[in-house]
Amino acid sequence: MSKKTNSVIFMLAATVVNLLLLIVFFILGFVIVGVLGSKFPELQSAAPFLILLVFGVAIFGSFFIYSRIVKWATAKFNLEDKLDPLFTPKRNRRSKED
Repeated sequence: MSKKTNSVIFMLAATVVNLLLLIVFFILGFVIVGVLGSKFPELQSAAPFLILLVFGVAIFGSFFIYSRIVKWATAKFNLEDKLDPLFTPKRNRRSKED
């Protein structure tokens, strides 16, 4: 397989991992909000704010963990030699022979 094919497969797999992380963070956040709402009824008036907080933390948390996993995998498996950048500026592109 070529470097470009490896890059596309890696990005697809990384995207699936990112989506799974996002779903896990959403579920955990809503479970925590539900438990807190049942234990502390006065928090139910702050439900819209808590839901927005869950969305923000889930998006930020999944992206943060995703970027750490990608950096770790790149270093651990020496992927810089096996992957080709998908988006490069025109002046930095290699010739087709590489």
